[in-house]
Amino acid sequence: MESVRRFVREEDGQDVVEYGLLIATIAIVVLIGVGFFGSNINAWFRNLAGRITTTGT
Repeated sequence: MESVRRFVREEDGQDVVEYGLLIATIAIVVLIGVGFFGSNINAWFRNLAGRITTTGT
């Protein structure tokens, strides 16, 4: 019974779980941001590339 009480009171694994959840949340936000802004950035670069002209001499 004492080992069960010690297991419930022990908080070493809690930090690992919190860091894992934090990393997962950051990864999800980054993926959503890249998905949302990726097409806008691609269109902006295509527009910019269309404006650039090179002339040979």
